[in-house]
Amino acid sequence: MKLLSLLAQRIVNEVTKVIDEEVIVVNDDGTIIASSDRQRVGTFHEGALRVFHSREKMEITEADVHMLQGVKAGLNLPIFFQNDVIGVIGITGDPRTVAPFGELIQRMTELIIQEAHSAEKLNTEVRGIEAFVYEWLHNREFDEGFHARGELLGLAMELSRICVLVELKSKNEEDLHLLEKETYERLRLLFPDQAKDTIIRAGQGRILLLKGLKHLKDEETFLQGVQSSRKQLEQLTQTTIFIGIGTRQSPELVLKSYSEAKRALQTASSATPVVFYEQLTLEGILAEISLEMKLEVVEKVLGKISDDTELMETLETYFHYHMSLKDTAEHLHIHINTLHYRLKRMNERLGGNLKDPKFLATCYIAYMFWKETR
Repeated sequence: MKLLSLLAQRIVNEVTKVIDEEVIVVNDDGTIIASSDRQRVGTFHEGALRVFHSREKMEITEADVHMLQGVKAGLNLPIFFQNDVIGVIGITGDPRTVAPFGELIQRMTELIIQEAHSAEKLNTEVRGIEAFVYEWLHNREFDEGFHARGELLGLAMELSRICVLVELKSKNEEDLHLLEKETYERLRLLFPDQAKDTIIRAGQGRILLLKGLKHLKDEETFLQGVQSSRKQLEQLTQTTIFIGIGTRQSPELVLKSYSEAKRALQTASSATPVVFYEQLTLEGILAEISLEMKLEVVEKVLGKISDDTELMETLETYFHYHMSLKDTAEHLHIHINTLHYRLKRMNERLGGNLKDPKFLATCYIAYMFWKETR
């Protein structure tokens, strides 16, 4: 492992919280790569180079300062990682004063490096799995080579899977990023077997769980616990969480379960935060319609208001709250009369009346297509 300057500076920052002395970190060629005194960064330290080669700590006295290049009185200690010396940490001061801290500082430094290495290793593994799952969800080819790649990543490729799409709701983008990270970690604790229960971040406040199943009983147990898991996550993260769940599919058809989970999530609401695709009726039928037809329906039905942000937001909220004027107005923070005015404008421009069941159904279907294709 090569000791990088960013990690070295982190070591310096942490050590100076413990000891009120000047601290340096030196690499394998004797160059100071991090220091509490920024003026010393990039300079040569002969004492540290000797420590690097001897693998032993070295006290530097005032007499040594005149004999060795770039040094100050103090203590230099080798930094070990997996039995190799990867750098040297130096503490400036009277050697007799700083020596008692030596072993503590050395151990602390090595723990920081071990932690950084473990985190980087985990991040590399996670990125590899995320890239593989993304390909799994978008590539229709599932041959022996693809199966073998999954196995090499530690995934149980023989299992059937249910795709579970978790979505967090937050108006603040920065908060959403932090909540997504926290929820991801919480889910990994809830489902620690990454080979069987593969979890990836799916962007835009979404996290995807590919739940592996061996038996029908496993599926029943999992689905029965989804509601309680969602409530637990909401309590821990203090945010609203919606979940869309696809049907159980063989490894070759995971893409189908993922598409189902997305469709199910689109219909989730405060009233129904967890939606199972197999329970959908209208949505299941509409899912079979081609993208070209969906775009055509959106243009034909909603084309005259689709560019009007205010009216589309009103229509979306109106459907979300099951056409309750009171709830719609409250959510939009407008007076009920303002809502009536907007609905009147909408009816005029669309050429119908949302109180007419047939026209209402047509607009709702077009709205679902609009939401899916935008």
